[in-house]
Amino acid sequence: MYHLYGYRRCSTCRNALAFLERLGVDVSFHDIVEQPPELPTLRAWFEAVNGDIRSLVNTRGEVYRRRGLKEVSWPVDTWLEEMHRDGKLIRRPVLVTPSGRVIVGFDESVYRAAVSEEKTP
Repeated sequence: MYHLYGYRRCSTCRNALAFLERLGVDVSFHDIVEQPPELPTLRAWFEAVNGDIRSLVNTRGEVYRRRGLKEVSWPVDTWLEEMHRDGKLIRRPVLVTPSGRVIVGFDESVYRAAVSEEKTP
């Protein structure tokens, strides 16, 4: 099963979910605002993106801008704790494939390739 983490009011997240459904994959949606991911999940995502915390942070979001986080140089653990407290700090959507691959953001060609690779034995 595929797991898509996003925000229901985000059009990009809704488009990603619809795209996966059109591809015919079994996907569950997790609203990261209603229930932000647990710290172990966020840590796994961090490791999956080769330790690039900025690729997980929603730098275009209102919370990021309002809190003035552009100039912040927190350690990774602090970023992960803040993302756990406020799911709007997480760049979305985040797709986790059945094999555990983590894809941050939405790009139809990347999603299509990931689904194709998962189907290939």
